Amino acid sequence: MLSSAGPAEAHAVRTVLVERLGIAPEVLADLRLLCTSNVVWAIRKSDALEEALDIFRAERTGLPLIRRVGKHWKPTTAALQAFGEHLTRGIVTLTAVELERLLIQGSLRGTRAELDEGYVAIRGPEGIIGCGLYLNPIPEEGKVEGLLRSQLPKAQWEPFGRHLREQT
Repeated sequence: MLSSAGPAEAHAVRTVLVERLGIAPEVLADLRLLCTSNVVWAIRKSDALEEALDIFRAERTGLPLIRRVGKHWKPTTAALQAFGEHLTRGIVTLTAVELERLLIQGSLRGTRAELDEGYVAIRGPEGIIGCGLYLNPIPEEGKVEGLLRSQLPKAQWEPFGRHLREQT
C-alpha cells in the first residue's frame, strides 16, 4: 500500500533528480511523493487527491520516479523521459550507432563522459531514451572513458535490439 514519502525517500528523490540529474527543485515542487517498499511515486498535489488517498487503499498511482536497487536509488525510464527537457547533468549522449550497439550488446565500453560512477540518463538522437549505469571512468589524454551498461527495460527495447542484431 502507498504511504507518504518520509525523509529518507524525499532525500533520495532530491539526491537523484536534483543533485545528480540537475532538475530544478521548482520543477518538482507541485508533486506529492508516495512510496511503496522500493519505489517512490509522484502525483500532482491536489485536495481531491488527499481525499482519495484517505478513502482508497491504492497500491500504486502516478509516475514512478525512482526505485531502490540494492542500497542505491535508480531513476526510472519513465521519470527520465517525463523530465527529459529539465535534465542539466548526469547525461550520456550517444550517436545512433552507439545507441544501436548499446541495445544489441547491453553495454558500451569507451563511453566518453565527465561523470562520476552511477546512474545516468541516456540521450540518443531523438532525446532521452532512459537510464544507464556508468562505471569505471578512466582518465585518458584529456578525456574520460568508462563502461555504460544499459538499464533500459528489456520488454521495451529487446524487440528493437533483436531487429538490429538480425540486420548485422
